[in-house]
Amino acid sequence: MKVVAVVGFSESGKTRLVARLIREIKGRGSRVAAVKRCAHGFRLDTEGTDTAAFGRAGADGVAMVSPDGWAALGPGVDVDAAGLAARLFPDADVVLVEGGKGVRGWPKIEVLRPGVAETPSSPPEELVAVVSEANLSGVGASLPVLGPDDIAGITDLIMALEEAKMTEIKLDVDGREVNLNAFVQTVFERIVVGMVTALSGVDPEPKRIALVIDRSGGPPREGPRP
Repeated sequence: MKVVAVVGFSESGKTRLVARLIREIKGRGSRVAAVKRCAHGFRLDTEGTDTAAFGRAGADGVAMVSPDGWAALGPGVDVDAAGLAARLFPDADVVLVEGGKGVRGWPKIEVLRPGVAETPSSPPEELVAVVSEANLSGVGASLPVLGPDDIAGITDLIMALEEAKMTEIKLDVDGREVNLNAFVQTVFERIVVGMVTALSGVDPEPKRIALVIDRSGGPPREGPRP
């Protein structure tokens, strides 16, 4: 799975570009999922609906299912949009995240527009391309600058990106692996990583965490090895 964020200031043309990229990627026979990162929040659980009542009652997650599709609501603090999308849409070849200028660690395509933003603001090490109508001679010589109508060229660049490395979470109960849905995986990861990294002497960016809870009452067994 390839994950890339399409970033830029409001009115720069991000949404139109993402929609055109979706059509192009689908036209090439690949599967694509999109995530909209809303900096100012959003609401699906409209007041007066059943889902709003569930939320007020204290539910940690609410899902809606109908013949037309499904949607899920969960806590929004520090959600990794790219990782969540990968879990929600595991069969996608490409995940496009619209927004997230301030989120570190994602490869980014920044959209510029005269009168809105004319120079990139993303960290240079995360920027894989700039989309602009202007001739940006000041941008790094190795950084592609593509026009907003060069959808094929932008798609070629996205498809050439390396596969994203996603967090893998497995739960084993009495020797039986239990399937975890996307919401539960996200909650597990956030809670466990948050608690572990708060401990003294623990790397703030651990690569692998193994947790064993033995309630058998027998002698301690050797823990899991990497």
